[in-house]
Amino acid sequence: MATRVLLLMALTLFIFPLIIPMATATFHVKGSVYCDTCRAGFETNATFYIEGARVGIQCKERRTLKKVFYREGVTDSSGTYHIEVENDHGDHICQCMLVKSPIKWCSTPDSGRDRSSIVLTHYQNGIVNHLHYANAMGFLRDEPLPQCDTLLKYYLADSDF
Repeated sequence: MATRVLLLMALTLFIFPLIIPMATATFHVKGSVYCDTCRAGFETNATFYIEGARVGIQCKERRTLKKVFYREGVTDSSGTYHIEVENDHGDHICQCMLVKSPIKWCSTPDSGRDRSSIVLTHYQNGIVNHLHYANAMGFLRDEPLPQCDTLLKYYLADSDF
């Protein structure tokens, strides 16, 4: 009997406090938004990060693809956004996505870099941190900068292409 009482006390004091925060988790998603000034499809030395870009996080049910969560955020002066997501989205498909650029000449989402999948669960995945990072996402400049030819030749100098 005493052993059961000690076991119950141990569960109450040590194990349950570790499980409950995971079930009621608030995740902090962080990422950045840039302007691809060379239309290269990746970040270069000519890339700059956009202040005031709107980004959304959307989670859908895996089977029905019904939207169950959506929240938007705005990038700061360094082009970084921070968005809080309530609850564990264990069996949901979650993505960060570009919504709108404040720069008219750099407002076309790069189709290869306009969204980023993100895992927003702690359930059986070993992730205990509440801060999750998304891949950088980018808008394309309408016309590439004049120095982009030289810059892209530099990036491709060691390439087999």
